[in-house]
Amino acid sequence: MTSDVSASPDPSVDGDTSPSPLDRSLVIVAGKGGVGRSTWAAACARRAAATGARVLAIDAAGGLGLARALGVRPPAPGTELDLDTDDGIVTLLGLDTRTALDEYVRLHLPLPIPADRLGPIATIFDYVAAAAPGVREILTVGKIAHEVRTGLWDLVVVDAPATGHVIELLDAPRALAGVVGVGPLMDQTAWMDELLHDPAVTATIVVTTPDELPVNETIDLVTRLDDIGHPPVVVANRTPAPLSGAARSELSDLADTDGPLAGAAGLVVARDTARTAELGRLPTDRLGLVAAEYDHPVDGVVAALAEAGW
Repeated sequence: MTSDVSASPDPSVDGDTSPSPLDRSLVIVAGKGGVGRSTWAAACARRAAATGARVLAIDAAGGLGLARALGVRPPAPGTELDLDTDDGIVTLLGLDTRTALDEYVRLHLPLPIPADRLGPIATIFDYVAAAAPGVREILTVGKIAHEVRTGLWDLVVVDAPATGHVIELLDAPRALAGVVGVGPLMDQTAWMDELLHDPAVTATIVVTTPDELPVNETIDLVTRLDDIGHPPVVVANRTPAPLSGAARSELSDLADTDGPLAGAAGLVVARDTARTAELGRLPTDRLGLVAAEYDHPVDGVVAALAEAGW
């Protein structure tokens, strides 16, 4: 099933000339698990590649979602895989905290061998990461920020951890700075924090579906992102086309009968009413796109992004 994509369910915001999130250097795609976050991250990467951009896609969620959405197996940790998609080349990075630690040590400490081969350092890292919240996140966000800072990529797209965990990721530099206070590590957290909080560099997209629990979590996540200085754009995914007035009237009449289809007709009307209500609960000033249900989700979202001018 497919239907149209719109810039917003509110006609008053049609023609909005605000810049596309894909015009930034870093796009963080967040949202509750199961709403299509990886689909949107993959689609954003492919859409940017279609314009000729050099695109790096990173799965920071620790799963297989982004690789699966791009149609490949995930690359080994610390390695890159160039994908020749229908829209252009997308490079997929395999990321974990151990490889990020290895790279940090190679870049900043005068050690002759990789950190993951130094038993004491690896063991200490495990203890520290378990005892000090934010250590794993700072390594992850540090690797992401480093890739943006290299200038090798026109766009870095990150499939972020689900809901609240993305807050820990994005706020990791400030959290660590509060603990460290001074020194070289403080200097490094400062530039990461500046990069992440620069709206000309970093955009955050929150994906939801028009269902009660995802919308509840989205409203909470938007508030929390605002609190840490990351005002996001919200996109509604897998949104069926609303019933026409005539269809709603016919189904309502059928639901009022004693016929065998009465229950099914009533359920269709109830679901349409509920989804419309949930869309109405989303912050209208943040709602960037409302996308349909697609037989081929990534392809459908890529086309929707293109149609919307993203």
